Amino acid sequence: MNGPDAASAKKPTTNTEIRNWYNQKVASIPETDAKLKAQGASLEERAKAAVNTRHEARLEARSFMSNPLEVMMLKARDFFTYGRLDGPSFDQLVKGAKAKGLTGDAVYQSLIDSSKRTNQTVNNHFANQQAKL
Repeated sequence: MNGPDAASAKKPTTNTEIRNWYNQKVASIPETDAKLKAQGASLEERAKAAVNTRHEARLEARSFMSNPLEVMMLKARDFFTYGRLDGPSFDQLVKGAKAKGLTGDAVYQSLIDSSKRTNQTVNNHFANQQAKL
């Protein structure tokens, strides 16, 4: 983050703050996608941007976490789910969409759509933790 807001931005420290930060980053995807669409970007370019935004948010959120064991557990989950420590690659997501029977532009639209969604179970978990404080 650059500019005058960078110094004043508070780094999230608790897992609940980190999850909220991550959700805010993911929530920016529709606006960015609309801008790219207005600029004439292809659906594939827009899908790559959406997937990249989510991927970068995933990595940055993990960098905020103070418990290395929790980070290792997330990486292990990703490894066993995707064969990669830091989540699925764009190509893996394309392959997965095609395996669901999608073709052409529907593949890329599905990646944009799925990039905007977060895990509601995880969100509820952290909302419940916050409510207990």
